[in-house]
Amino acid sequence: MSGIESGTESPLEGRTFRHIENVIYLPATPSTNDVAKSIVEKMLAESEDVRPTIIVAGEQQAGHGRLGRKWVSLPGSLAVSVIVPWPAGPERVHLPLRAGIALARGLSREFGLDVRLKWPNDLVVNRRKLGGILVEARANDEGEGWAIVGVGLNVKGTRRELDSHGLREATSLEEAGVPAGKLKGVRPLSSLLDILDVPLGEPGKEPLPEAFASVAAHAPGDALSVQNGGRTVSGVYRGVNGDGALRLGVGHGEETVISGDVVLF
Repeated sequence: MSGIESGTESPLEGRTFRHIENVIYLPATPSTNDVAKSIVEKMLAESEDVRPTIIVAGEQQAGHGRLGRKWVSLPGSLAVSVIVPWPAGPERVHLPLRAGIALARGLSREFGLDVRLKWPNDLVVNRRKLGGILVEARANDEGEGWAIVGVGLNVKGTRRELDSHGLREATSLEEAGVPAGKLKGVRPLSSLLDILDVPLGEPGKEPLPEAFASVAAHAPGDALSVQNGGRTVSGVYRGVNGDGALRLGVGHGEETVISGDVVLF
């Protein structure tokens, strides 16, 4: 059974979880991932064990995504970070994509949508961004580590409201057509926590290429351009390899892209 800590009354009182042992609810915080990192770093410094923990923000004021990008949190959006064991060995590099796959499948199931994963970490519906995932990790001198899986999810927001915030390429559960009854009160948060109440840090049994293909926003043969720093690679989508790296057909060969942002798809 999880414990819930909060400075004020939490909307999660009475909730229990199968795998998450602690829940920290903060009415407002700059970044749930930053809170999670401070917890992990403190535990590592004191050589204490870190239990699977969820940090939930009623309001996130300065969220960020990959490469330090700003994450704009609309009123009613969700910001959650999960501290989980960082798998040992090769599975460490698989965690970000496996987390994205689990979220795409879970959100589709919970809200009756076709949520897809744009490589490597964007949750999209009808090619518009519904949410994002940021995975960060820390390890001690012995190699034992913990990962932080941060999730930002747009819940409320009509097309006009999203556009007025400069989010013309974004969508929300509301804008995507989720019935209003599923978006009342804490129902969206409760659904998201149910999705995340799984052993994310354990090695997956399903091969990554097949798992990603089941939720990918890309189809074999799609033209993609990926930007990584000042370099852009363009080619034809061929799936991902066993470690989750993107396979692009270029010219008469193939290029493997380990990290970057798909800017054209």
